[in-house]
Amino acid sequence: MLRFAQRLFVLLACVSTLSALAQTPITEEPDYKPTLTFDVATIRVAPPPGANFRVSVTSPRDSSRFDATNLPVRTLLQIAYGYDAPFVNAPDWIANTFYDIHARSDEAADARLAKLPVNEVRLEKRNAIRLLLADRMALKTHMETRSSAIFHLVVAKGGLKMSPIPTPAPSADGEKPRIPPVDTQAHPSRHGLEFVGTNANMQAITSVLSTMMEAPVMDKTGLAGYYNYTLQISRPWSATDPDTFPDILTAVQEQLGLKLESVREPVPNLVFDNITKPTEN
Repeated sequence: MLRFAQRLFVLLACVSTLSALAQTPITEEPDYKPTLTFDVATIRVAPPPGANFRVSVTSPRDSSRFDATNLPVRTLLQIAYGYDAPFVNAPDWIANTFYDIHARSDEAADARLAKLPVNEVRLEKRNAIRLLLADRMALKTHMETRSSAIFHLVVAKGGLKMSPIPTPAPSADGEKPRIPPVDTQAHPSRHGLEFVGTNANMQAITSVLSTMMEAPVMDKTGLAGYYNYTLQISRPWSATDPDTFPDILTAVQEQLGLKLESVREPVPNLVFDNITKPTEN
């Protein structure tokens, strides 16, 4: 029972964090060299998961601050290296050990971030997290293209069934409209697991599905908008329930109007050469 509870906590942790951070994917800029590092960082093992278990990640747009509560290292690695690359040679503990992390640079770094475009801010923060992983966990990795089992997400024949959100009109001064932040909530019950997504783009949806499928899910829908949705799927604990939700492949097609297609193709893999548990401050 404890093992199941831990697995459920890991799932909810990953879903909460992935969807929150995946709303705007990072665009690689070969000519841009990020330099941000954390001047101060604390990493401590979080208390054991309990009834009031919650995951939170805070990283303001114009600040170097990065605060995380109950975060599994696997999710921190996905923030640093992306959600689409399968992990190779990764130890089991990265998924089932939770940490509280508090890190930041100085006011000069914050002032510099405030002047950068959004994508460059994300590149800077990713660089700082990668350096933190290397310093505190002795992380060494390399990318290697391998033939891997992944999923393509496409629009199903019956058409889309999610509710699109109208794009806000530009303000009077011509400023680009702000899209409300994505929110995904996961609710377990005897019937299975229900996800309720708000203001979600396809990047956020594929992140949730990648977590559930335990394999990369690539967006092949061509959809660029934002959506509200509810997804109800069966889980191992609901197998004996007569009213269990449908399996994930059926649910995605019937409830979202999307389809998961299993494929095998060469994709970049994140290969772990070394990683150790962080020493506490």
